[in-house]
Amino acid sequence: MKKTIAFVLAFIMTALFSACSAEEKVFETIEAKDCFFGAGYTELVFGGSEAAEYIFRAENSEETEWSVYVFDEKFEDGFRYISQAAEPVLTGDGSIVIEPKKFVYIYCSTNEFTSEAPDENAKLIITNG
Repeated sequence: MKKTIAFVLAFIMTALFSACSAEEKVFETIEAKDCFFGAGYTELVFGGSEAAEYIFRAENSEETEWSVYVFDEKFEDGFRYISQAAEPVLTGDGSIVIEPKKFVYIYCSTNEFTSEAPDENAKLIITNG
């Protein structure tokens, strides 16, 4: 009887852990060192056929701040002008709903204009689910 209960509990726990990890999928991981140049910005295009919620979570970013900008069209005026053209929709950790075919620009505060070297450990993990 004890073995049956232990087996059932183990099965339920495995199913719960599988369900939780299946809900949250890593969409993209942005490393600070990859956006050191380009004024600290990197561009992502969000596809799909309907709006979805994306979660932005910084890791090892004690010295680095992350901001997210969303545009209807590709920003053609040079990345360094993005902050003059719009306010970020998110700064730091959080979640936002992004419509399909939007252009998203991620800003990393540790970049060629603010630091002598890239942060080798900071990253922003974007998940959806």
